[in-house]
Amino acid sequence: MLQFFKKIRQNLLAESKFTKYLIYALGEIVLVVIGILIALQINNWNESKKIEVREIGQLKSIQEDIMLDEPDIKFNLTYHKLFLDSEQQLLNYMMSPNLKPENPIKYEHALGISLILILHESAFNNLRNNNLNIISSQKLKKEISNHYDSFGKTLLIFENDHPQFDNYLLKRPYFLKYFNYKDKVSSKESTLHNNPDYYNPEIEMNKLILIDTLGLKKDEEFKIVLAESILYSKIKIQLYENLMLRNKELIEAIDTELFKLEN
Repeated sequence: MLQFFKKIRQNLLAESKFTKYLIYALGEIVLVVIGILIALQINNWNESKKIEVREIGQLKSIQEDIMLDEPDIKFNLTYHKLFLDSEQQLLNYMMSPNLKPENPIKYEHALGISLILILHESAFNNLRNNNLNIISSQKLKKEISNHYDSFGKTLLIFENDHPQFDNYLLKRPYFLKYFNYKDKVSSKESTLHNNPDYYNPEIEMNKLILIDTLGLKKDEEFKIVLAESILYSKIKIQLYENLMLRNKELIEAIDTELFKLEN
């Protein structure tokens, strides 16, 4: 091809057709420029596809992390609701004039246990540390950031980082005064989820029996502590339910974006 153009140039110069040669030279320059632009366009397209592939991979990793969080969230939510129900029954009994509760109370559930929450954040941290702007949708990028930096972080702080919100630690001194341990019972009836990859859903709890009814019912300080514990339980349950809703919404938003990127 180069020999062909070279021969044309030589013929035009030999025939002293300068105007035609000039037109030809300009045409050759235009062809070279077009070739460069096409090459740049192909290179840009290839780079864009590489970025798109990375974006798809990052979004799928975030989805996987969110789905890994669900068993942990459901587990904690199940037991917070279980403990709250028994807490409320105990407080109602303490506030009533009755010496015996109208219905059996599982005192060990009213005491509860300390729960912790672990959320999978490796995919988001990797994305934030490298380049959050790889997410092309500004709306989705904001939703992902809010999910981890706001909703998830709030629950982690409330559940893990502040002893004053740990209902078990708040109530334990009073349970030591008014109750005795009996034997272990399995809380099978409270099990709503069974995922062996995370926890044994059947918590073995020491059964408690009330040994000082009058002391319990007269303890005004314990009533306040129990009322506060109930409030904290309700807040935690609401935070867990909000996070579950956010998980569902974010998974759906990522699915929508993945469909756009892959089609």
